[in-house]
Amino acid sequence: MKRLVALILSLTLIFAVLLTGCSNEKTPSEDGKGTKVGLVLAGGLGDRSFYDSANEGVEKAKEELGIEFKVYECRNDPSLYSDQLVQASEYADIVAVVGFEFFDIVQEIAPEFPDVYYIYVDNAIEGIDNLITISYIENEGSFLAGALAAMLTTETSIEGINEEKIIGMVGGVDLPVIRNFYVGYEAGAKYIDPEVDVRVIYAGDFEDPAKGKEAATALYSGGADIIFHAAGKTGEGVFEAAEELGKYAIGVDSDQRYINPDHIVASMIKRVGQSIYETIIKIQNNEIEKGKVIYYGLEQDGVGLGYGTDDMPQFATEEMKAKIDEIKEKIISGEIEVPTAK
Repeated sequence: MKRLVALILSLTLIFAVLLTGCSNEKTPSEDGKGTKVGLVLAGGLGDRSFYDSANEGVEKAKEELGIEFKVYECRNDPSLYSDQLVQASEYADIVAVVGFEFFDIVQEIAPEFPDVYYIYVDNAIEGIDNLITISYIENEGSFLAGALAAMLTTETSIEGINEEKIIGMVGGVDLPVIRNFYVGYEAGAKYIDPEVDVRVIYAGDFEDPAKGKEAATALYSGGADIIFHAAGKTGEGVFEAAEELGKYAIGVDSDQRYINPDHIVASMIKRVGQSIYETIIKIQNNEIEKGKVIYYGLEQDGVGLGYGTDDMPQFATEEMKAKIDEIKEKIISGEIEVPTAK
């Protein structure tokens, strides 16, 4: 009898040790509470665009799902990319990675932390089980922005009508993803009016408003009256140039009209934060296809146009907005095929 009791106690102790060992594994809890998320940014917060949108996603997850999170900012310093990503991996159950700069690094580090889920924004990588990539179909949203710009530049609703029908775009860096913004923007403009001249300047930086202002000034001086930017913080310089020269701009990623509603006519919204938030939920619910790409376009409400709030001056008329909605449905149905550059 004593031997039986001793055996039962031994088995109980072994079972308890095994349970303790399992509990130390980094697996997100089902309800989100206690789950740790690391947000790693190639740049930094305060751009009122791409990175801030990503941060809004984890803030929402904290408020609604109860997760904990830390932000790791690299401030465009390549010497920090690997170190910050490793630190986030050691801290978190889920690491959201934001920036094309991490393309090679995240593929090297993710396999070293198999118990961590990685959400890599704005890229498409397959084959690594714990790496989920989110690719935006930004050319679809930019098509709408180009269509609106073409309608506005040929309408007398904007003072100082541009008789030459010239619109512009300032890109941050000449990359496939930024060229994808441009080809959509150009196609949307020419869908409305084939005679519209669409010009682009790449500033060479995502963090330098002075370069954005210089590029925008060159485009405005060349005859453009509306400029769309896909340049992160550099785009703030576009807004400055628009105000100083009495011209107009289209924001990007977030609804940026609040920055200067008298000169920013609309924004092409890329819902980075929402996509991160939704992917965290999918991880929690074990609904993720491992090693796959999640696509966000018009059909998934991942991109679109924002016109600001009702108390702001509205440059886009109700007729223009209705036309934009019509174009959106045609893109979703496949009636309009939007060109791509990535």
